[in-house]
Amino acid sequence: MARGFTKIAPPSPPRGREMAETLERIAWLMDRAFTIPGTKIRVGLDAVLGLLPIGGDVAAGLVQTGVVLVALSHYKVPKAVAARMMGNVLLDVGVGAIPLLGDLFDVAFKANTRNLKLLEPYRMIDVTPAEPQARPGLLPGLRIGMSWRFLLPFAILMLVILGLLLVGFVTVVRWALGY
Repeated sequence: MARGFTKIAPPSPPRGREMAETLERIAWLMDRAFTIPGTKIRVGLDAVLGLLPIGGDVAAGLVQTGVVLVALSHYKVPKAVAARMMGNVLLDVGVGAIPLLGDLFDVAFKANTRNLKLLEPYRMIDVTPAEPQARPGLLPGLRIGMSWRFLLPFAILMLVILGLLLVGFVTVVRWALGY
């Protein structure tokens, strides 16, 4: 090697490539995995699970929330983008819980695909995070770099909305059965 020159390592692939592929597979499974026979309409497990009363939408919402949490913990996503991602999840779960209308909404809305499009500018940025350290005074397991303080209000709001939907569903069923 000549004097004064340093060897430059070849560029490494973006650190989050494997995670980006995993998130894409989950979004595909939840939003576009199946084709409705005789049409070109693609649906995923979100729409199929949405056919189950209340529980299916809750299960799909948990998967969607998990995707958002993983994305936020692996990529440097601004708070405004994170808020839009959680808004997509809340809208999908909230409207998806409405019988029939919610099922049609699940087919058209595709919250996971929308969230990946919001995440796109941040997915291929090579981020080498520092070793996570526990924050003093917080619950064990909370790490620096995780947006728990930001996501907790959204999670609470989602639980309140789901609780109200469940109470409304039970009230309608009791009214319909004459109790």
